[in-house]
Amino acid sequence: MDRLLYHVDLITRQRNRGELAVRFVAALAELVDARRVSLYKAFSSPGDILVGRVAEADPQEAKSYDDGVSWPDGTGSIDRFPHLRARLAEGASWVKITPESAHQVFDIRRGDGELFGFIDLLTAKPLAPAHAAIVEGLLDLLRNCLALLDYSETDTLTGLLNRKTFDQYLLDILSRISSDGDNVAETPHLPKRRLPRPHGHHHWLGVMDVDNFKSINDRFGHLIGDEVLILIANMMRASFRAQDQLFRFGGEEFIVLLKPTGYEQARATFERFRQDVEGHVFPQVEHVTISIGFARIGIEDTPAEVLGNADEALYWAKQHGRNQTCSYEELRTAGNLKPHPVLHTEAEMFNVQ
Repeated sequence: MDRLLYHVDLITRQRNRGELAVRFVAALAELVDARRVSLYKAFSSPGDILVGRVAEADPQEAKSYDDGVSWPDGTGSIDRFPHLRARLAEGASWVKITPESAHQVFDIRRGDGELFGFIDLLTAKPLAPAHAAIVEGLLDLLRNCLALLDYSETDTLTGLLNRKTFDQYLLDILSRISSDGDNVAETPHLPKRRLPRPHGHHHWLGVMDVDNFKSINDRFGHLIGDEVLILIANMMRASFRAQDQLFRFGGEEFIVLLKPTGYEQARATFERFRQDVEGHVFPQVEHVTISIGFARIGIEDTPAEVLGNADEALYWAKQHGRNQTCSYEELRTAGNLKPHPVLHTEAEMFNVQ
């Protein structure tokens, strides 16, 4: 009982999803005498479910395979994981028992029934009733912890990630790209980057602002204005990739952090979304447009510089006709923007009132 309470205490202390996953698999490995416990996260994709291993534990150690920025380890179609696919198809915990071991899979679902992932449990023999109860109890605890994290990280109106969460994601990205291939002292359980990014591929930050949003609120009322924001958020989920991070920054402003890709692909991604919004017919309002400014996230950048660069590109788009996608790097090269003073510390950037 003491060890159970010890692990419950550690799990409920976590405010980082990667650490939560590691603590969870470590607890299961010890408490049910497992040879191996793996936690897989599921991502919705058109026509498929993508699955990637985020954490694993055995009697000796627990490891994280998810840095919160890149795709988790070995992410691919669920068809590559027959035991996980079988778990979904059979509608109950998947079990395979041999003379040497017992292999069991549980799915993890959020409160609304949405699939979060799977627990893959390898033990010497089938779970005893007491151990099965521990697994179910810890799964309930994990669901509650995920729900609390979702609540604290999510914008209430749109369901996108919120401003506070954006600050941390951007800091994490800058931390990761500044230590590619290195072990980070503060997180020794994280693996070295397994595959370098292709040459010319970078993270990108895009700031998107609804054009003339005040006039929408003035003409149609705030309820219709909120509906526009919700619909744009839904379009963002449908348009961007599963590993791109989507935020409502405040008011009518949204932010996208693109996973590493080339400049042309980044521009095409943002421009496609701008066109999607322009072509969409919104209830009552009918037509809405957005302006987008985006910038590369470089290894030497500070958070203030990255956000400031994208903001400058957005401001230029707003001042030169709206309803367009502008790149900070392209505007600088063309001489349309000049170097600007920036804040140089995260404290300055994130504590401005």
